[in-house]
Amino acid sequence: MKTRILLLSILIGLFSLHIHAQISEETKQAMFCASFENKSTAPNYVVCKVKDLHTGNVKEICCEAPFLRGSVRRETGKNIDCQNNTTRYFEFSIDSALWNISFNLYTEEELNNYAKTLNVDKIIKDVKSGEMTSQTFMGARKEQIMFAHIMINNGIMVTRGCEAGNICYLQYFTKN
Repeated sequence: MKTRILLLSILIGLFSLHIHAQISEETKQAMFCASFENKSTAPNYVVCKVKDLHTGNVKEICCEAPFLRGSVRRETGKNIDCQNNTTRYFEFSIDSALWNISFNLYTEEELNNYAKTLNVDKIIKDVKSGEMTSQTFMGARKEQIMFAHIMINNGIMVTRGCEAGNICYLQYFTKN
């Protein structure tokens, strides 16, 4: 019985690691900064840690880079300095800054449950090989952002399509 529990715990732990960052901190930082260099109407998504100063709740979230830029500007009056913010951690007390980044759109549990519905290994393989370059979402903004969150944590840059907004373009990140 103890062996079964131990094996199950190990499998759950390994699965959790797979959902969350499968890339180095250095790669996460390079992806974060690269996302802010994209100034087009088709922005990149970013993943960062955010603290709601009202509740003390800290969580990892995903949002479009310009939305995070706007929230930081609203909260601090300053721009994001990617090179000097290696923690990718932000604190907000202004409600509209939290709303702008959809802080309460999904929970970690919802993200983990959604990840279980995906074949992440296959998606990564298909993106790396160029067989998969986009993913379409039919009106499910929450699903789209959770998908981007999981992909970014696995080294895939995610760009929102500029016209319809329900298409995400995928590219495996490599440092130039």
